[in-house]
Amino acid sequence: GMDVVSEDGKVSGTLSDIITGTAQDLYEVKLENGKELLIPGVGEFILDININERKITVKLPEGLLEL
Repeated sequence: GMDVVSEDGKVSGTLSDIITGTAQDLYEVKLENGKELLIPGVGEFILDININERKITVKLPEGLLEL
């Protein structure tokens, strides 16, 4: 999978799957703490996808990773 990083470059986890067939794609991310997170595949949250660097830059709502 691709690394999923925050705007400041901190690695949040690894992309494990993309779920299609809903209103928008959902990016399933395996976090470093072992939990999984679903991120809507929309521009508000997915800021950049860099195939060459295998990196997805995301903007997550504050506190989401602490849940």
